[in-house]
Amino acid sequence: MNPFKFGNVVTGEYFTNRKKEIKEIVSEIKAGQHIVLMSPRRYGKTSLVDEAMKISGVKWFKMNMELIAGEVDMANYYVRNALSLNKFEKIKHYLKSLKIQPYIQMQPETNDVSVSFNMESRNISTLLLDSLQLPETIARNIKQRFVVVFDEFQEIRRISPMLERKMRGIFQYHQNITYIFIGSQESMIREIFQNKKNPFYKFGRHITLNKIDLPEFSEFIIKRFASQKIDASKVIDDILEFTDCHPYYTQQLCHEIYILNEKKTLFKSVIDKAVDQIVTEHHADYSRWWNTLTNTERKVIIGIVSGDHNPTSQEFIKKYGIKSASTSGSVVGKLTTAGTLVKKNGGDLKIEDPFWEKWILKNRQQR
Repeated sequence: MNPFKFGNVVTGEYFTNRKKEIKEIVSEIKAGQHIVLMSPRRYGKTSLVDEAMKISGVKWFKMNMELIAGEVDMANYYVRNALSLNKFEKIKHYLKSLKIQPYIQMQPETNDVSVSFNMESRNISTLLLDSLQLPETIARNIKQRFVVVFDEFQEIRRISPMLERKMRGIFQYHQNITYIFIGSQESMIREIFQNKKNPFYKFGRHITLNKIDLPEFSEFIIKRFASQKIDASKVIDDILEFTDCHPYYTQQLCHEIYILNEKKTLFKSVIDKAVDQIVTEHHADYSRWWNTLTNTERKVIIGIVSGDHNPTSQEFIKKYGIKSASTSGSVVGKLTTAGTLVKKNGGDLKIEDPFWEKWILKNRQQR
């Protein structure tokens, strides 16, 4: 069985320890402290919170804000999740507190509850406020604290321009709910929680999730391969150098290495083989990403993958035919916000996905 997993929430033996971060989050949950958890995409924030919640033993539910289409849609999912916090026979009691009554359907085999409000409801504001109040009502009645997790919370601004103010106005009075806000667009999350003009200013404790420390990650990878009687000690440095200790891409690479490997000891050649295989498998995706870029964005990316890390310098602008330093700076800002570019520890810019970088270099060499 492959000892590495990627692409969805990872738990149990597949989860890379992060003991310090789990301890910190569990401690804050038990203290009733709201949390704002930030990091670039695919650092394992959702998996980390899932692990912490499992250890804490506190009842909770999660809202993936990327999947929410609007305020009524949010009310549907919020009420459904809130009702899951208590036994089904109590549902009628809690529904009486809602001014606008939803259509309820229960699956007898699973006890899953489907909640649907009238999409043509004229009083969406009342509907949403009642929905957001429901977890606190349930928690207060049964004298039990709950946790509500909002994944990709920056999406709140896409859902509705007034949603931040509405949510903050309700949440500030809740005594029995701990809120965890997860965000991957760091600049936007900081704007929401650190700008004095915004409703959620200083609402929770900020935790920035960094890459996994090299010694800890090395130990984890070696142990996972060893669980299948494979020695990875000779190549561990090469693996983590290629992925720059990025949690997602490291798991992806190790997963592919395990598939391709035929020996009890790993050598560098199998890493190269695995990288080539991933690049080939994702050719259509990488090609589509490339084709969404403007000419100036392509020039900036080409320069960075070619080893020139200062896109606003005169040398860079001349070499790659960019109009001006401000144009290049604007492109860098846009690509950084989108997560396409990230800063290395030394401050140099690089492509976030090492496999896509490999694809760009490979395809440009073929011209």
